[in-house]
Amino acid sequence: MNNTNLMAKQDDGGKLIMMDGTIWMVNPGEIHTVSSWNPPCGIQIMEDKGGQEYDYKLINLEDNISVSAKRRR
Repeated sequence: MNNTNLMAKQDDGGKLIMMDGTIWMVNPGEIHTVSSWNPPCGIQIMEDKGGQEYDYKLINLEDNISVSAKRRR
């Protein structure tokens, strides 16, 4: 479990860039969920052992809403 802040997001929400320098790709079926996420909101990053390609959960700490994602770098 790791906490960071959302620094920026791609217009469609498919790519999120965190303050710690990590880049995350959101599961395409969940991109609509991040449309309301506005930087610099707090994000909790949790490994999702049940996930396959998108093996992490990114949780918006302000809204308590999560999406599946994979780490790009």
